Amino acid sequence: MPAYLIVNYKVENPDLYGQYSAAAGPALEIGSKCKLLVFDPASEAVEGSPGPQTVVLEYPSKEEAKAAYDSKAYQDVVGMRHDATSEHFAVLVNGMG
Repeated sequence: MPAYLIVNYKVENPDLYGQYSAAAGPALEIGSKCKLLVFDPASEAVEGSPGPQTVVLEYPSKEEAKAAYDSKAYQDVVGMRHDATSEHFAVLVNGMG
């Protein structure tokens, strides 16, 4: 069953975020173990107070998504995203079927 890592935030430090972005793709194995489905810097809030940027990654399973998120490679860079953004959240969800 596919799983999705959904991340939302407001970029406050574009330079630091650029460094994070360059390192995060390989660390999360985008293009090899997962698909980048959404990268929208102008998300429209219809409920709640999310940030304007949304990223959705699709993995073959929740276990693979969790392994990528928890990997040393990603944990070494995720702090840059935290420092470069505000209003951030990340959720890992199972897909249908």
